[in-house]
Amino acid sequence: MEKIIRNPTVGTAVSVFAGLSFYVLCMMLPLVGPAGSRVEHSAANRAAFVCILLLTFLLASASTYLVLMRRKLEDAVAFPWFSSVLAALCLIMLVLLLAGWFTV
Repeated sequence: MEKIIRNPTVGTAVSVFAGLSFYVLCMMLPLVGPAGSRVEHSAANRAAFVCILLLTFLLASASTYLVLMRRKLEDAVAFPWFSSVLAALCLIMLVLLLAGWFTV
């Protein structure tokens, strides 16, 4: 496991996949908006959005964890701002979704 953590390519790759997943999540945002919540298959739209949201959160969290563990082992590693902000955005979007603020 330490060999994976010490490899900077792994954390970067997971971070890139988290960014791409967030891009897909933003493209899926209309599925849970006003237009997508008033159709007969709105439950399927919401389920697909939640799946991508959870995938994005897991990727961003994994990337943050990998970089923080590498930072713990080595001193010259910067703080993973991108992954941390992405994970926080996913949590905010989940709260907004559960509160029903996307279906205004």
